[in-house]
Amino acid sequence: MIMFWLVAASLTALVLLPLLRALLRPAPPPEGAAGFARSVYAAQVSEIERDTARGILTPDQARAARAEVGRRLLSAADEAEKAAAVRTAGPAARTALLLTLLLPVGALALYLSVGNPTLPGQPFASRPAERPVPPEVLEAVAKLEAALAANPDDAGGWGLLAQTYAAMGRTEEAAQAWRHVSRLAPDDVSVKSTLAEALTLAADGMVGPEAVGLFTQAADADPMDARARYYLGVARLQAGDIRGALDRWTALVADSPADAPWLPTVRDRIASAARTVGLDPAAITPAPRPAASAPQAAGGSGGSAPALSPEQMQAMAGMGEAEQQATINAMVDGLEARLRDEPGDVEGWLRLARAREVQGDLDAARAALRGATRADAANLQAWLDLSRLTAPDDGQTEGGAEFLAAMARVLELSPGNPQALYYLGQQAANQGDTARARDLWNRLLAQIPADAPQRPELQRRLDQLP
Repeated sequence: MIMFWLVAASLTALVLLPLLRALLRPAPPPEGAAGFARSVYAAQVSEIERDTARGILTPDQARAARAEVGRRLLSAADEAEKAAAVRTAGPAARTALLLTLLLPVGALALYLSVGNPTLPGQPFASRPAERPVPPEVLEAVAKLEAALAANPDDAGGWGLLAQTYAAMGRTEEAAQAWRHVSRLAPDDVSVKSTLAEALTLAADGMVGPEAVGLFTQAADADPMDARARYYLGVARLQAGDIRGALDRWTALVADSPADAPWLPTVRDRIASAARTVGLDPAAITPAPRPAASAPQAAGGSGGSAPALSPEQMQAMAGMGEAEQQATINAMVDGLEARLRDEPGDVEGWLRLARAREVQGDLDAARAALRGATRADAANLQAWLDLSRLTAPDDGQTEGGAEFLAAMARVLELSPGNPQALYYLGQQAANQGDTARARDLWNRLLAQIPADAPQRPELQRRLDQLP
């Protein structure tokens, strides 16, 4: 606390010192300034006369030059009179000096009534967005919400919706969307960490028990999850264990590459906490590891996500609709251009696909998903998203070749996937492979609850097999 007041007093003095010096400095004698001006102009008149005698100036030019010097001389006399008037304005100067001295006193009184130096800072990124969201974004969100209502098992869709909610400042809804992703991908460690962060932001920065549990699971499964390790340190600080927070943060710095984007934030936290317990931040902060050639974001994979961050949403809020859309398109196009040079970034392809789908360009979304499957043929989410975008229209029972190929790959990676069991069973039935159709549909039937409305229809199809 003492350090806070010392810093505040020092800053106040630094701000007031130039002001006081200007107010207290005696004004120069106006007559001296005017005399100097007259001597300068007299020298100019002499120079004009010499130039006229040498033939450099014509008589007309000489008259014009002398007139200009006279004008300047009169102007200098006026300035001298003004300076004299200012110099005699003693009461005004005293009033300005008094106000300057009263400013810090008034500010201190106001701060003591409403301020609190012990309150933690609230990062700008975690504050609710107060500016209007572009209509195009709201329309895309509505479409995505409707699609998820019809297909609630689309983990990728829930993830995109969660990112969009977060960018709009709807932190509680973002946390609920990440819950859906966690339910659909219970073994994905990065989802646990992301859900925990969403819960923390929804709680105004407080790391609650549920978030602590999720961050702990994420850190245990992936010791290099920087996001989880950072927030576990925040949790220790909020619990009053400053030493515990410092231990976690300094260990994170030691394990991070020198160009990791989270290092400035962690170092600031270390410095603040260290001073609280009387430690030298420079003495306890270790050196990071050498810079990585391709740094990654905390708790996530490399690449630039096309979803807007809160800062980007704020920056775009002042633009017109056309500018906003152009900026979003440029971000997505930039991601696509990068992926042409880095085709092995499967997460980048998935983000591109979701961005193109939100833009309504389904052909481009399908192309991006094909890039994801080429980058990692064992990525289940890529095949699920591709099958969703190539699924047969309503009324069709089998689907096209690309859809069936995607379903076959999904079944290899997830043998119990209901959609794959149904459509591949239908394909087998259409091809006359009764044994395979019966096997796939029986496996699907075993998953369907007895009172599910889909069960009678599937049983009818089974009974109709030869």
